[in-house]
Amino acid sequence: MRRIFLGCLILVLLAGSLVSCSNGEKRYEFDGMVQGTYYHIVVYGSDSTGMSKGFDSIFNIIDQSVSLWEKNSTVCKVNRNEDVELDQAFIDNFLAAKDLNILSEGALDITVGALVREYGFTTKARSTMSQQQIDSMLQYTGMENLKIEGKKIVKKYPETQIDFNAIAQGYTTDLITKYLDKRGCSAFLIDVGGEVFARGIKPDKKKWNVAIEKPAKSKEEERTYNTIVLLENESIVTSGNYRKYYEEGGVKYSHTIDPKTGKPVRHSLLSASVIAKDATTADGLATAFMVMGLEKAKEFLEKHKEYNAYFIYSDDKGEMKVWHNPGFARYIAE
Repeated sequence: MRRIFLGCLILVLLAGSLVSCSNGEKRYEFDGMVQGTYYHIVVYGSDSTGMSKGFDSIFNIIDQSVSLWEKNSTVCKVNRNEDVELDQAFIDNFLAAKDLNILSEGALDITVGALVREYGFTTKARSTMSQQQIDSMLQYTGMENLKIEGKKIVKKYPETQIDFNAIAQGYTTDLITKYLDKRGCSAFLIDVGGEVFARGIKPDKKKWNVAIEKPAKSKEEERTYNTIVLLENESIVTSGNYRKYYEEGGVKYSHTIDPKTGKPVRHSLLSASVIAKDATTADGLATAFMVMGLEKAKEFLEKHKEYNAYFIYSDDKGEMKVWHNPGFARYIAE
């Protein structure tokens, strides 16, 4: 068994999946660094000509549009209140974020950008904030403060800052999926920093195997997997706070900001894995669940049975527990 650890998910390549295909197709693998993380793509096909360049082109589109690390990206220009014409990737992400904001009743909100930056999650500088500082920034938070008119963004407040990190990697995975679909590829798996989409089944007639990482006690702890799920024509994304945090004064600060309080979330939910038809939705909901916490996330799933999720949480005694809704059970490998 071969394991590839990416984000909070582990791609599990079982023995037998590397055999030659009887129909003459070959297995192609692409690995690299992008968006501050790794990507791993597996494609079965007869020809990989131009694929690597195609992937690089997609990554460049994302970097130039919604990356906060690229100073001249569209989102950075919008955050600086420059007069900029919005590109399609920005518009797509904005509209998806708006839909997910409504679906999650505000738990997923891309207007927390200023708060995320102030806490130091997009810079090297780390800081804490007083309640007065938080309140002063919360007045500029909320999707109702933004709208798109034509190809222009309209802000109610210039101070409102956008952060697409909750869905950008999922959107990237979806763009690559569309690219490979257009090429006629019928079996592939895409993993962009843990945002996974699996198309079709492997030549051995088996579904794709993806493992959910067991939450670690520290950033340095070796990665281990908790559960293997089987995917076909769906996406799985895991969001977790046990590796993405910083510690100051003995306090761990989560990278997930609650848009209602303006503070890093603090609750028993350690990770949320979501299965959906596309990676953008799975990505956004995984983050939203981490904001909601265990009980509110359960209530959401009871109302929206079309989504399936797997939660790892800590009980009152500090012991790790697992919960998933009934629909998730059919994905778990026996």
